[in-house]
Amino acid sequence: MGLGLRAILLGSLLAALASPVGGRASLDHRGLGSRDDPSAVAGLEIPSGRAEPVSRAIERQIFPYTPRPEWMPTRAHNFDYGRDGPVQYIVIHYTAVSYERTLQIFRDPFSRVSSHYVVRQDGHIAQLVGEADTAWHAGHEWYNDRSVGIEIELDHERLRDPRYSVQQYEATAALACAIAARHGISLDRDHVVGHNEIPFTKKLDPGPHWGWPHFMWLTSLCAPATAATVHASWVSQTADLELDEGASGDVSVVLRNTGATAWRKGTAQEARLAIPDNDPSYALLADGWPTADRVAVQREDLVAPGGTATFTFSLKGARPGTFVVPLRGVVDGGAWMEHVGIHTTITVRTPRGDDFTP
Repeated sequence: MGLGLRAILLGSLLAALASPVGGRASLDHRGLGSRDDPSAVAGLEIPSGRAEPVSRAIERQIFPYTPRPEWMPTRAHNFDYGRDGPVQYIVIHYTAVSYERTLQIFRDPFSRVSSHYVVRQDGHIAQLVGEADTAWHAGHEWYNDRSVGIEIELDHERLRDPRYSVQQYEATAALACAIAARHGISLDRDHVVGHNEIPFTKKLDPGPHWGWPHFMWLTSLCAPATAATVHASWVSQTADLELDEGASGDVSVVLRNTGATAWRKGTAQEARLAIPDNDPSYALLADGWPTADRVAVQREDLVAPGGTATFTFSLKGARPGTFVVPLRGVVDGGAWMEHVGIHTTITVRTPRGDDFTP
C-alpha cells in the first residue's frame, strides 16, 4: 500500500477523533487522583471506571459478561483531568487503522486525540483514560465533557472492506452496560450515539456496517435494572385454588417483559413475583417460597424484552377461609414492575371426616 494512502488513513483517524479546539488546557490537573486512585476499582457486578492490568490473552466469553479492560494509560497530554459536566452519553467510533496503530496515536503527545476505550477485533478491551477524566474523542468539547468514548478496531489499512466481529459487538455492549450502570445512563439511542451523530462534526463512524438494532438488542441483555428499564404486563395465570385444610396447590403467573432490560435468572437482573410492599403476613400460606414476601423467581434462564416469564409457586391451606393474595413483579435492587392488580384467591375447606361440623 502506498505511503500516500497510509497518510490519508492516518489523517482520517486524527480528523475523526480530534476536537477542533482540542480539550481544555491539558495542564489543568483538576481531579488528578481520579485516574490513579486504587479506590476507584469497584466490584464484579459494576466494574470500576478504571481498569486493572490483565493478560493480553483472551478467551471467548459467554455473553452477557462483566468486561475486564486492560489498563493501558496514555501518558501524553491529550486528555483533561476531571470533567466539566456529568457523564450522559456513550459515543461509538471506529479506529480506521489497526488496534496497535490506534494505541500509538493515542499515546503520541502531538496527536491531541484520545479515547477512554479501544476494542480490538477479538473483543479485548484497552482503557487509556479513566472515566472520571475527559478524553478528546468527540470533536466537540461539550460532548467530550459529558461522554465516554469507545473506539472499535476497524482496520482500513489492511482490509479493503473490514467488518465488525461478533466479539466486538459483545465486548462493546458489555462495556456500554457497565458504563451505564456507573453513571446512570439510559441505554437508548438518545444516549448511546455514533460519532457521526455529534453536532457539527461531519463524521462517518461507526459507519454503514455497524448494526445499531443488533447492538442495542445486546445491551438490553445486560442493561442495569432501574425504574426506567424494568416494566411488565400481565399475560395469564392459572385458576384460583380450592383446597382442603393442610393440602397444597400450585399457581402459575405469566408476565411479559415490556421494559428495556432482560430478566436473567440467578443474576442482579432476575425477575421475581412478590407480595406488594414486602408484606410478610401472607407467609402462613407459603409452601416453599424463596422468602416470606417473594413467592417465586422466573422459570426461564433469560427473558429478553418482549419475551414472557413464568412464575410458579405453591400455596398451602393453612387454615379454613378464603384468602386473596396480591402479587407484583419486581427486580430486587432494581425496581418494582407495574402494579396492575394481579392476585390469586385460595379457598381452604375444612376436610370432611368424623369430626366434620357443617
